[in-house]
Amino acid sequence: MSTRHLERVHVWEAPTSALSHKTPVMVWYAAAAVLFFAVPFVGTDLAGLQSDLFYLGYFTVAVLFFATFVVAHASDLRELWTLHLWQSLALGAAVGLVLAIGIFQQTATAHAQGWRFAFEIVWRGLVYGTVDALTLVVLPAAVAYLLMHGDRTTFRRKAGFAGLTLVLSMFVTATYHLGYTEFRDQTLRYPEIGAVMANVPVALTGNPVGAVVTHATMHVSAVVHQRDGGKQHMLPPRVDGAYPNHGSSDLAAGLAAGWLVAAAVALGAVARRRRSARTGIT
Repeated sequence: MSTRHLERVHVWEAPTSALSHKTPVMVWYAAAAVLFFAVPFVGTDLAGLQSDLFYLGYFTVAVLFFATFVVAHASDLRELWTLHLWQSLALGAAVGLVLAIGIFQQTATAHAQGWRFAFEIVWRGLVYGTVDALTLVVLPAAVAYLLMHGDRTTFRRKAGFAGLTLVLSMFVTATYHLGYTEFRDQTLRYPEIGAVMANVPVALTGNPVGAVVTHATMHVSAVVHQRDGGKQHMLPPRVDGAYPNHGSSDLAAGLAAGWLVAAAVALGAVARRRRSARTGIT
């Protein structure tokens, strides 16, 4: 009698405990919208940090937030990353190529020279584009997927997922860019157009990973051809005579190099841990 009672209590309490510690997904999303406004607002509007120093702080906060979110929902999100992955990557590359062609048709501005040019291609191009994609497209897609409990079995639900992802993406894109002074007028339409373009792989394949290729291609093209950002301000913050630009660019480059090494080591450790888990090696 007592044994059956203890078993019944265990079965009833376990799921209740798990649910009580599960943060609602919209709380995550709201926190992201506030956080990604606050980071550029504090880093550029208030502190006026040198661009690469600001990116260092933004990348660190964004990657840690995204990683924490993904780890918290890892089992629920697994199919989102794997379904139609190669199709998403191919579409992302195609959309990125279209955007790159548009950038190279605009008036060029001077870019850095020597090692600094190579550094900016990696830091302001590949890394910045990847982080922007994670925060402005991939995270909203993951939130939409969780809100729909991963159910995209019918055309109607697939269309609903695409539409919900786009709305969430455009909203967080707006809050993030409003953190920069240069986007507090009609220029906000440019990143919103970019958000629509980056969501094309999500809408057509259901997989948001292709948006990373789109954003990274766009940022690299901007670094190479239009480092000052043009009228779209593709590489905020816009550094002009009114921007205080506090901090040393050489110090920023050194810290950024250390950040990249640390990120590579961390990714390698995660990859080894996952490989060991699959093969049963400790």
